[in-house]
Amino acid sequence: MSAPLDEDGANMTSTGRNSTDNATIHNVAAITVDPQIQYDIDNDVDTDYSDRELNDATFSVTSTIYNYREENGRTYHRYKDGAYLMPNDEVCSPSCLDIVHHMYLVLLEGHLTLAPIDTEKPLKVLDVGTGTGIWAMAMADHLSEDSEAIGTDLSPIQPGWNCRFEIDDAENEWTYDTNHFDFIHTRHLSQSIRDWPAYISRLYDHLRPGGWIEIAEHGLRCYSDDGSFPLDSPLALYTEKLCEFGRREGFLVSSNPGNKLKEMVIQAGFTDVRHVPYNLPWGPWAEDERLKELGRWAFITFKTGAAAYGLALLTRVGGITGEDAQRICNDAINTLNDWRLHVYNFHHFIIARKPMPGEVVATV
Repeated sequence: MSAPLDEDGANMTSTGRNSTDNATIHNVAAITVDPQIQYDIDNDVDTDYSDRELNDATFSVTSTIYNYREENGRTYHRYKDGAYLMPNDEVCSPSCLDIVHHMYLVLLEGHLTLAPIDTEKPLKVLDVGTGTGIWAMAMADHLSEDSEAIGTDLSPIQPGWNCRFEIDDAENEWTYDTNHFDFIHTRHLSQSIRDWPAYISRLYDHLRPGGWIEIAEHGLRCYSDDGSFPLDSPLALYTEKLCEFGRREGFLVSSNPGNKLKEMVIQAGFTDVRHVPYNLPWGPWAEDERLKELGRWAFITFKTGAAAYGLALLTRVGGITGEDAQRICNDAINTLNDWRLHVYNFHHFIIARKPMPGEVVATV
């Protein structure tokens, strides 16, 4: 009997999800476990991450004009009520999004983007799904005085700063002029965008010829290189439920969203298309110091954000009760506390350029 495969043809057996083959398939290096952690495991030293790993910043939104919808004890966007399944309350989202921003700075070795844009020249930059606006504000700091940075989102949680923020739905027709922006940045919209080809076409239409886009998304499934990830664990149940209900809702839920996004970007007419994958450890168990730091941030993000990612999908789409959905999230978090679990997921960056008029673009 052949091994069960997921929707992308990936091996779904315990062996297939616990093998260095996963890193090879994505063209990234396998992650080596810190020998000290392995020593502690082998010698029955306490193998739970301590609470000191969870030291996130808080973000306060105090204005009474921010009116949100409450569900399962969390608040969600009132604009386009129910369309977006991530909450925007102080329990998670703002601080989580800022942590993800820092995590990506570490992942990209201090760079805000992989796109080869020239920040010395006047640029018009758009950050779609800006969240707290932290990426847009950081980018604005690197732009020339004649440049313009705009961030759009469904919720007005951004502080006033050095760029402009607008409330907008990325899946609506855009009000900006065509051929307008020099660079469009979009990150973690897999649980927001339902029609990705149409969305990528909007990126193309509103980008000037010669301008660049960067799309950053991550796979929901976890993997292990050393056989430490049992597929019957609560963490595996959590990620599989999110994948199942995300696909049911029409979201881009895939074990390798980078390949699908790359194909759609090419079909939209972009050129110089690159797909750059990274594997990101969930927990500070890697030997490499940069990966260890990334794992610490990923661990914090998951502990504070698992319910944010899961509750709406599990209840609204999956029909699971709020109590059972919270239990699924909590069990997954508790599973990740165990140092013996060496899991990671893949993060994908798609960088592409809009061709100049008359430029011949290869379609393969």
